[in-house]
Amino acid sequence: RNVMRVLTPHTIAADVDQWEFKHTWKNGVLHCLEPVSFDLASAESIRDKARHWLGRLSAIADSRERFRVHFLVGEPQDPELHRAYETALTILNKAEVQREIVRERDAEAFAQRFAAEIEKHEADVN
Repeated sequence: RNVMRVLTPHTIAADVDQWEFKHTWKNGVLHCLEPVSFDLASAESIRDKARHWLGRLSAIADSRERFRVHFLVGEPQDPELHRAYETALTILNKAEVQREIVRERDAEAFAQRFAAEIEKHEADVN
């Protein structure tokens, strides 16, 4: 979709902490694209990864900068871990920041929508 050319690293700073997102794009609000794979070996490691992200986002939630995190999530290959995966998504949804969770099955639609937003923004600016 040729969007990588506009994505840049950006650090969100808050009173207590900061976090650098490697792939961001600003269009009024800062869009932070964050790939998160939950294709892990155990249910506990899947939930722990989501808890880790929840804590990270809690530490920067009071930033003065407007931002939205787009989690691009990968599912576990093992069907027995699907319940832990769903729990992990519920944990991510508890983050008190603007967020969107994009499942693998929705990746193509998200990519099309995101690319269209970039194209529209570039046309409006030019």
